[in-house]
Amino acid sequence: MTNITDKIKYFIFIVTYTLSCFTVTTNRVTGYFSYKSTDMLIVKFIIVFLFVFASVILNRRNLKYVINYSSIFINILLALFIFDYFITNFSGTDSYYRMWWLSIIYIANAGLYIAFTLVCRNDFEILSKKFWLSFLPTYIFTFLLVFARKPNIYYDVNLKFGNGLLSSVDYLISHFHINTWPLFNFVGNVAFFIPISFILRTLLPKIKNYQIFLIGILIPFCVEGYQYIFKCGSVDIDDIVFNLSGFLIGFLSMHIENKIHYS
Repeated sequence: MTNITDKIKYFIFIVTYTLSCFTVTTNRVTGYFSYKSTDMLIVKFIIVFLFVFASVILNRRNLKYVINYSSIFINILLALFIFDYFITNFSGTDSYYRMWWLSIIYIANAGLYIAFTLVCRNDFEILSKKFWLSFLPTYIFTFLLVFARKPNIYYDVNLKFGNGLLSSVDYLISHFHINTWPLFNFVGNVAFFIPISFILRTLLPKIKNYQIFLIGILIPFCVEGYQYIFKCGSVDIDDIVFNLSGFLIGFLSMHIENKIHYS
C-alpha cells in the first residue's frame, strides 16, 4: 500500500468483512444478532452483501491485500464455525440457526468476489485462484454437512415434478413472516451449486467447458442418488431441478467472467 489513504481503506475492508462474517442470527442473544423475523434476516443479508461489496470496490487498488486477508480469515472462520456448531452453539440452540450463520459467510464472500471480479485489472487469474482454493474447505465442509446425512425415519421420495420443493414456494409466500425454513431450503438448493464451475476450473486448470458442464449436470443426480441408496434426507425431483438451475447460473457467470478477464 502506497499511502495513508490506502491503509485506511484497507482497514475499513477488514472491519467490514470481519464483522459481516460474524453476523449470526441466533436465538441466544438480543439486538442485531438475534433472530426476529424473515424480513430482518433478509435485511441483514442485503446489508452484509452491500457493505462487503462496497468495501472491496473502495479497495480497488488494494485487491491483493483484500484477497490475502480473506484467504486467511475464511479458514480461521471455518474453524470457529465448526467449534461452535458442534460444541458451544452460540450461533443458535438448533442447527437451523447455525446454518444461517454459514449462509451469511457465503453472502459476504459472494459480495467480495463479485466486486473483485468487476474492479480487478491485474493478476486476476492468480488472485481468483487463491480465493477459490481458500474457500474450498468451507465449501467441502458445507457439502458434507448438508448432504452426507445418516439414514433416518424421515426419508421420503418424490418423483413427481412440483410436489416437493416447488410446493414449498406457496408455503413460503403464505408463511413468509413466520417461518424461514422454506426460504432457506429454496435458496440453498439453488445458491449452493453456483460455485461448482469456478471450483472445477480452479482445481483443474486444463478442464474444458463441456467437461465442467457435464460434471456439473451429474453432481445433483449423484447427490440425490446417494440419498436414495442410503435412505437419508429426501429424494426430490424438484431438488434436482433447482440444483441444476444453480449450477447453470454459475456456469453462465463463469463465462461472463471469462469474457471480462480472458478475452
